[in-house]
Amino acid sequence: MTPSSLATQVIDAVPLDMYKRILEPSCGDGAFLSAIVDRLDASCFSGDRVDETWELIGVEVDGRLAQSALATAVNRNDDTIEVKIRICNSDFFRAYLAGMCNDIHNDTIGFDHGSFDLVIGNPPFGGTFHRDIEDILDKRLGKRLGMKIKKETYAFFIVACVDLLRPGGRLTFICSDTLLTIPTMAGLRNFLMKRGKVKLTNIAEFSAETSYPMLVLDFIKNEDSHRVVRNAKVIDRKAILATPNLSWGVDVETAHFFDGPLLGDRFIATSGMTTGNNALFVRRVRPGQQIQEPFAFEFYQAPVTLKHELERARLGRLSVRREATLKAAEMAGETERRVRVVHRDNPEVVALPDSRYAPYNKANGRIVYSDPTHYIYWRDEGDAVLTYKRTSNWYLRGVGGQRFFGQKGLTWQLVATQFVPRYLPAGYILDSGAPCAFLRQGEDREELYFILGWLLSDTANRILKTVINHTRNIQSKDFERMPYPWWVNDRRRAEAVLTVRTMIDEARHGRLWSRTDEAVRRVGKLFEWAGKTVYAGQVAGDLKRADVLTKKKSIDLFDHAG
Repeated sequence: MTPSSLATQVIDAVPLDMYKRILEPSCGDGAFLSAIVDRLDASCFSGDRVDETWELIGVEVDGRLAQSALATAVNRNDDTIEVKIRICNSDFFRAYLAGMCNDIHNDTIGFDHGSFDLVIGNPPFGGTFHRDIEDILDKRLGKRLGMKIKKETYAFFIVACVDLLRPGGRLTFICSDTLLTIPTMAGLRNFLMKRGKVKLTNIAEFSAETSYPMLVLDFIKNEDSHRVVRNAKVIDRKAILATPNLSWGVDVETAHFFDGPLLGDRFIATSGMTTGNNALFVRRVRPGQQIQEPFAFEFYQAPVTLKHELERARLGRLSVRREATLKAAEMAGETERRVRVVHRDNPEVVALPDSRYAPYNKANGRIVYSDPTHYIYWRDEGDAVLTYKRTSNWYLRGVGGQRFFGQKGLTWQLVATQFVPRYLPAGYILDSGAPCAFLRQGEDREELYFILGWLLSDTANRILKTVINHTRNIQSKDFERMPYPWWVNDRRRAEAVLTVRTMIDEARHGRLWSRTDEAVRRVGKLFEWAGKTVYAGQVAGDLKRADVLTKKKSIDLFDHAG
């Protein structure tokens, strides 16, 4: 629940005299509604009664909380002005789809598009959708202005509530700060920028219950603007559009890095494969280069049945065509090949290397290079693993990155505060917990060493964590969206390649590298910006001063001597 002090702080920044019909779409115990009533009664009109009516509407799916919200808000209203408070005990998305809902007293409330002056609150983050309306919502809210809106509760809340706002109306939401940079929210950022004025303010602390970073999104619909304001600093829209993820983390210090190609122009990144149950197939390397195998794997034929497939299907549903195919196969007595895992009485001790096992690219905290820490049972090109995936739940059946299995590349730790990159030799099977990147066909093999050096640099990590993805999950596509270091001259490039090659060789012979080592620091400095950043202009508006990057393509800006 939103602390009442925070709800009051958010409400105090909103000019309530401009907004008469107000919606809190996930009102909980009514913190925002109560803060609005207090503000209207106590201060908004200096105690003078006015001949105007405010309509406050709260929606809450939990019946107990809905009753509490109504009681609390009504009790706080001292009738200085007329405030009509109505609470719907309903799922907000059902009210949105239906265009109406009934309040606790069974009176109908309209939820027509463009019918609200202000939408305010703290929508749920990371929640789920009811199965019977999930796909309907995805069709209605999952794509706007040609871009995908992530199927996440707070993202869908924002889009639906913008629909409900009148032109000039305001949306003020407490949101997860994932809104700022992560690529899957690019569609939402694009939608908001093109539909109105965006202002963002970080919240120092939400409550003692969570340290998760959050912010206040303040949005005014249909107000033309060429900028986003974040913590009282202007981000020019041109700089945002220059980034591949439409980042709201870009600034004048990082925008110029995106004037050239991206890593995705030379590399393909992939998230790798999930086995669905690592305990069945993945083994940790033990001292003496050994692993223990507790299982044996047996293949057998099992009847094809519609029931079996429905149990494993997404949302327990299949297409009409797929159901018909399965029914026909079941009637014909068809079978499919499955795998059975059998416990051994005594685990087999396997000395590595062994042709039945391949190194598995599990994430670890090593940089530059690491010997394999895990192996995967991969006899007959992974027959047991792939058979298990094909005949298990629907979400296991894809094999991410399969065409890159065994290739040389780069890899890094998925969950980390910065890149933890290392060279990936040939021969590995790829794990989803350690994303990888591989050179596109025809690219120079030395790019692997050059870009490994780039990922080790402070400059790359600053761009990653301020512009590309400021969260702890560094996805495969985050790599592709990073700038390619086009500003590094040939001399620096050659030095970076030689240094990284030497570091990998030393790591193969037991050297453990850290970011504080001189060689790592030295290679990182080779990637620092060698040009001059040019600023121009003053931005008028609600801010006093702001420097805006003027992008200059002319060659004289760069110090090619290095």
